[in-house]
Amino acid sequence: MSDATPAADFDRVEKLIADRGLEFAEFWFTDLAGRPWRITMPAAAVDAELFEKGLPLDGQPVGGSWDGVMLLLPRLDAVYPDPTASAPTLAMFCDVLEPDARAPLPLEPRHVLSLAVRRVEERLGAELVLGAEPEFLLLDAGGAPAGESVVWDFLRALAVSLGVAGVKVDWFRTGPAAGQGRVQMRAGPPLPMADRVMFYRHLAANLARARGLSAVFLPRPLAGGGTPGMPLHLALWKDGVNLFHDGGGWALTSPLCRSFAGGILAHLPALAALCAPTTNSYRRLIPGVTGPTEPILSAIDRTAACRIPARSTAPAARRVKFCSPDSTANPYLAFASVLLAGLDGAERGVEAPVDGHAPLRVRVPHSLESALDCLDADRDFLTGGGAFSEGLIDTWINDRWTRHVLPVRSRPHPFELSVN
Repeated sequence: MSDATPAADFDRVEKLIADRGLEFAEFWFTDLAGRPWRITMPAAAVDAELFEKGLPLDGQPVGGSWDGVMLLLPRLDAVYPDPTASAPTLAMFCDVLEPDARAPLPLEPRHVLSLAVRRVEERLGAELVLGAEPEFLLLDAGGAPAGESVVWDFLRALAVSLGVAGVKVDWFRTGPAAGQGRVQMRAGPPLPMADRVMFYRHLAANLARARGLSAVFLPRPLAGGGTPGMPLHLALWKDGVNLFHDGGGWALTSPLCRSFAGGILAHLPALAALCAPTTNSYRRLIPGVTGPTEPILSAIDRTAACRIPARSTAPAARRVKFCSPDSTANPYLAFASVLLAGLDGAERGVEAPVDGHAPLRVRVPHSLESALDCLDADRDFLTGGGAFSEGLIDTWINDRWTRHVLPVRSRPHPFELSVN
């Protein structure tokens, strides 16, 4: 099932503020690197005009991809009460615009995803439904995985907090590693889902801090411990019909489903730079050792980069599960890149190799620097429709090199100091 976007109506927002006794309202936006930023004002100052005119902001103190004056324009369909804030607060996700022309800033991640969704849906004539599984490890004050009962209590609290915020939850679970868990949010349109991933991380961090714990989303935070990822579930629907289902197809999948997955697999090396965007990501993605790295579409192989969940034969359940992403990704850019890769596969008729067939002749890069080289060489599927600009990709590659690759390269690892 899909969790539809709330109606864009200021009366609904006004009623939410009054009914919940909200004292503050926060403008939420995300920079290119995926870091969340917030500006807070009294909730009493929120009116319909704010959602029309927005809030001008000097972007220079924010830094990163922002420079000069920008306009934060909150979205009526992207507001969530924050049950973990110290005072009752409303989170308002924003588009970031150039103030005079009111055009999206070139490096604005939310706009990139919006363009990618529009392109895919127009070209394929169907609506995208996306689900995300942001997994984490819950660590105690000493840095060890929290006990099973502690994790269960935490997941209950996180599920309740998401529900209070208006985010539908399907289920939650612990494992597979000690301290590991996730709450499964209801799938829905890609843009609201990216907002909810950002909000989910925020709620998890706040709830953990209040309990003297840490919710860690690093792909491999501990030696020998769990490796949290952020698998994505993707499907295309038209007139109430799941276009990825075919009762006579392999694993009940349609040719469109397999070619969509084929595009993801064909661009797997480039996607890694956006979906597994930190040096730590490649401590999870080790071909032949750990992680979903095999360039195949499988119904049974847990090492496959793309899978077809087989727990249900219902047509609504048919989807592509892309397992390689992790929660260090900027969800707006990661989702956009995966959707455009799937579109390329669908339009070119790329047939994904399935169980029993030879995998594609691509591989998950062994490091972030290798992934960035792959993105540099394979960017046409991202830039061809205008969602990603050449400048954005160049800026992303430079950001990853200067903020992630070089600092790690220039420091000895403790293990290196312990061996002869």
